[in-house]
Amino acid sequence: MERLMIFSEANIYILSKLVALMRRETGHRYRLNTQAAINQLINEAARHTDVRIQTFYRRFLENLTPEQRDILAAAGVEMPSDFLPPPSAAKASGNR
Repeated sequence: MERLMIFSEANIYILSKLVALMRRETGHRYRLNTQAAINQLINEAARHTDVRIQTFYRRFLENLTPEQRDILAAAGVEMPSDFLPPPSAAKASGNR
């Protein structure tokens, strides 16, 4: 069975708002029952031009831990550069 990432109560609320807003805007019904479905919702919200969707998308990212951001980014979830971690010191020193 696929494991779901555990989100804060605030992020669960934000995801539920994104589901409602995205359904209203796109007509597509989103589910939060698999990690892949959650990732798809986040990616589609990232690309949407609606200001409300973008606001909730960025609030969702703001409430993630750095570890959660890394996991989602590794899974292909789109992250604005201001939410990505800076290159590690080890990588930076290897490029000199």
